[in-house]
Amino acid sequence: MGDADESDDDDDDDSAGDFDPYLFMKHLPPKAAAARDGWDAAHPRLGPRPAGHAKPVTLVLDLDETLVHSQMEPRGDADFVFDVQLCGVTSTVYAKSRPRLDDFLRYAAARFEVVIFTASHHAYAETLLDKIDPDGSLIDHRLFRDACATVDGLYLKDLDVLGRDLAKVAIVDNTPYVFGFQPDNAIPIESWYDDEADDELDKLKALLDRLEHAPDVRPLLVDAFALRAKIDDADALSRRNDKYL
Repeated sequence: MGDADESDDDDDDDSAGDFDPYLFMKHLPPKAAAARDGWDAAHPRLGPRPAGHAKPVTLVLDLDETLVHSQMEPRGDADFVFDVQLCGVTSTVYAKSRPRLDDFLRYAAARFEVVIFTASHHAYAETLLDKIDPDGSLIDHRLFRDACATVDGLYLKDLDVLGRDLAKVAIVDNTPYVFGFQPDNAIPIESWYDDEADDELDKLKALLDRLEHAPDVRPLLVDAFALRAKIDDADALSRRNDKYL
């Protein structure tokens, strides 16, 4: 199922055809031109943080192919099986957690304000998150497709929706173009579908330990991933690729 299916095959399809996520990000319109569903930077979706909060950094986590993989085809090893109604049709969803997900969420919840931000439909994602975190002890906030900004039919995760100091925000996602408006806050992760040997969530911890008390997470993330440099180089790389087609 996943973000890709929930966004008409757009959200996790950056490897399909000739789509270059970095070229897309380079030519994004101004943020003000993106379509939004009833929010803007002056009216964010999250309320203010309580005074004296002990976790200064907000960790934003994607859901599908980052933390779980969901599908409608039956699978005997699913961790969660549930029915969801979308567009008047009831379907059964079979969801599998990425290896070590429970441990990772406990680790994150002890150190960060944790926000799940998914481009999936509310009905599907809310039901799944209720199963992943039934007592609400691991996830502080949940944002769904209606909190995304849209450009050319693609869903982007504009972190202004949080109403947080962006010096204290990091976002983990498997789909590069969702970072388009704030690439310096990005932590890209490999998409996960079914590899039981995957250890990407465990590998994140060393970086997240450095972010926990950083005065500004962005220099650390720029140094680690250099996404803005990839965006800046996108036109030149595209021209070089065209030359050899």
